Amino acid sequence: MLNGTQRYAAVNIKKPLNKLKPGNVFVSNEEASSSQPPARKKTQWPDSLKEFVGRCFKNCSDKDRPSIEKELKEIITKAFEDDTVFSIDWDKIELKTLKKQRKYSKEHLQGNKMNKVKTEPSDINTFRISEDEHQKNKRIKRFEEINTVKSSDEILNVDTNFNRLDVVDWDEHTIVGRSQQLEKKYLRLTSAPDPETVRPLSVLKKTLEFLKAKWKEENNYIYICDQFKSLRQDLTVQRIKNDFTVMVYEIHARIALEKGDLGEYNQCQTQLFSLYNYNLPGHPEEFLAYRIFYLLHTRNKSDIHEILLKLTEEEKRNKAIKHALDVRSALVMSNYHSLFKLYLDAPNMGGYLMDCFVERERVIALCKMFKAYRPSLSLKFLCQELSFENETECFEFLMIRSNKDIFMQDDKSKSLHINTKDAFGYFEQARLKDKVIDIKGQL
Repeated sequence: MLNGTQRYAAVNIKKPLNKLKPGNVFVSNEEASSSQPPARKKTQWPDSLKEFVGRCFKNCSDKDRPSIEKELKEIITKAFEDDTVFSIDWDKIELKTLKKQRKYSKEHLQGNKMNKVKTEPSDINTFRISEDEHQKNKRIKRFEEINTVKSSDEILNVDTNFNRLDVVDWDEHTIVGRSQQLEKKYLRLTSAPDPETVRPLSVLKKTLEFLKAKWKEENNYIYICDQFKSLRQDLTVQRIKNDFTVMVYEIHARIALEKGDLGEYNQCQTQLFSLYNYNLPGHPEEFLAYRIFYLLHTRNKSDIHEILLKLTEEEKRNKAIKHALDVRSALVMSNYHSLFKLYLDAPNMGGYLMDCFVERERVIALCKMFKAYRPSLSLKFLCQELSFENETECFEFLMIRSNKDIFMQDDKSKSLHINTKDAFGYFEQARLKDKVIDIKGQL
């Protein structure tokens, strides 16, 4: 983001029972990253460097092109950093990838000569030679056409690509939008995007500020979700992957969580983990904790184990991640007393994700309690153990899954109790129904 502009992150919630107020999904946060470095000056490229880049592209195959681009970027970036770009003799520089390619071609050619067996010419061999020559000529012609474009337009533009701090992808087909509209309805693309309807990065930043203000004022999720999807689409078609992109996906994910839209949240989460791989500023620990909660909801044990294997010691000490791991441990050990205490203390927006599976776990806990305790349990005790906000909420939870016959009043205390023997059958049926999980937004 530009200097002087606040960053945005999630606020902690004390209890999932007291949800965040609309608009609190983004507040000022200085720990995401320090201020942006000053804008880099436009650098000049020597002609010898441009010719060197052109030769590299001309001599590379489609298979080696990604490696060539990566190696070129590293060499040229280092030359600018060391201030040696004009002193290097670029005519003598050779890429490692091209060296390996030539070495392989030479060895392959020598091997073919040694293993060549003289045979009588035949119609089949003549056909194969003719076919090979035809394919070779087609390939040479194709490369000539490609390199004609790359040696002029692409090489002259490579200077710009290396100095664009707002873009990670280096893609020749990337477009730059020209639309100045802040609002745009989301529509699925059925053809190549039109630059006239796509908003550039500068306009998208204004759009984000506009949408945040709209969300705080109107709290209209259908409108906000549509606008954020449109914003994300404009970022995608322009191949923009930077800290602003991360911020957009994080804010949209938090809004989706607040409104219980698990499908939209999961799509944002999937893209966020791809963006975090670029080491862009953001809140990866916060969303890793959310990821663990989501996997607990879907009962995806294999992915949880994979996360546990990759966690660093520093990540394990993070408050949000540690809380998510404690929740997992409580579930694995069926420690429902600890589980529901952790539910009340979920940091950030973890409580919203725990809402997805806490009712299921309450049913399982009740099955075990009704089986173990006879003849009855007080409503007050269940309310405390299962972390309900009050006894009325607990009573409604029990009534939905059973009927009034399971309730009885204690003669001495006049308090409401549950007949555990009668209640067990109802909640065992409810437990079996909860085995089917609707995985929304899975990519």
